[in-house]
Amino acid sequence: MYRTKYVLKNPSKKTGMGKITIEIYFSRDSKRERMYLPTGEEIHEKFWKNGIISKSYPQKEQLLRRLEDKHQEVKQQLYQWEKEIGYLTVDLIKTKLEEKPVQERDILTLFEEFMEVKKLTAKHKMVIKLTTIKNHLKIFLGRKKMYLVEYNQTFINKLTHYWEQKVGLQPNTIHKNFRFILLFMNYLRKEGLLENEFYKEFQYPRMVETNTIVLSKDEVVKLIQYVPKTNSESKVRDLFLVLIFTGLRFGDAVRVRKSWVRGEFLYINTQKTGEKVSIPIHPHLKAVLAKYEYDLTPLKISNQKFNDYVKGLCREAGITDQIEIVRYEKGVKKYLTFPKHQLIASHTGRRTFITNAILAGIPLPVIQKITGHRKLTTLQKYVEIADENKRTELEKLSNFFK
Repeated sequence: MYRTKYVLKNPSKKTGMGKITIEIYFSRDSKRERMYLPTGEEIHEKFWKNGIISKSYPQKEQLLRRLEDKHQEVKQQLYQWEKEIGYLTVDLIKTKLEEKPVQERDILTLFEEFMEVKKLTAKHKMVIKLTTIKNHLKIFLGRKKMYLVEYNQTFINKLTHYWEQKVGLQPNTIHKNFRFILLFMNYLRKEGLLENEFYKEFQYPRMVETNTIVLSKDEVVKLIQYVPKTNSESKVRDLFLVLIFTGLRFGDAVRVRKSWVRGEFLYINTQKTGEKVSIPIHPHLKAVLAKYEYDLTPLKISNQKFNDYVKGLCREAGITDQIEIVRYEKGVKKYLTFPKHQLIASHTGRRTFITNAILAGIPLPVIQKITGHRKLTTLQKYVEIADENKRTELEKLSNFFK
């Protein structure tokens, strides 16, 4: 005979997180054996007591549903094997598990198959987005193969942290990325590769950052006047200035070459939208272009590395004011404070260009032609940022006369 129960295995001394497993206890002819099967779930040991999840655990109901689905799946399989063999032991189950074609394809392989299907029906823009997500997953996972059983809240949290800290994506972009991943999981469910919709029970990032980070005019001047200490730091600064004075996306900025320059304008077909844009060449932009003989391809590095380096660059340049941002995490409003340089990434350059162009009085339709935004309404949020900057500057004037 055998019985099953949940146990928490190997809680980390550093984080307190342990893996919830299903213990199978065998008793036959005075022989006692135990084996453990993973559920793919983790929990902090403070929320766990003798197999019972504390009421204070925020997602208790969702976790219990997922565990029960997994438990039922295990018990059903044990019942089938017991009918087939007559009795069960640890060795017999291990043999059966080796026979069972569990996890024959890893998540990346399945994602690539999903992409092949989408290439036949989806728009080109969606295929590009899926390709980007796939490439991010490759870097994130490294050499490790990941299987569907390992898709859990811990994976979602770690991937969110990677996108936010390493790649430099904004909360809304991360949220959109997970929507594509959920589309992929729905595809697997439809194809019968998933037995239930457990993946919908997890908490996905839905943070909305109400403060969008841009550099002020004074901070841009600090960046221009800063003398880099190394050649690599100099290249990062120059590339960041290109982003600030063109409003280009990172992928377009590193493609700039001499053939795109005609007179006092830079002409480019943008990668993301295919829009043709013409950008007036600011004197500071001209100085950078001339330095590299109008060919910026030597500045090309990965977006991830650039986002790492530009934070250090801005710290050294003195862009270190404390910034309070408002985020909504799981519906709860939180106020967080960071040194400004920690919040800067490649897209900060594009936002800085648009915001400062509005502050300079350039009409929105003109800015739209330069940035390649398809909808004028997309620029409205930058008007709000610019108005906030004006309010801050007027407060300085008010404080001056106090």
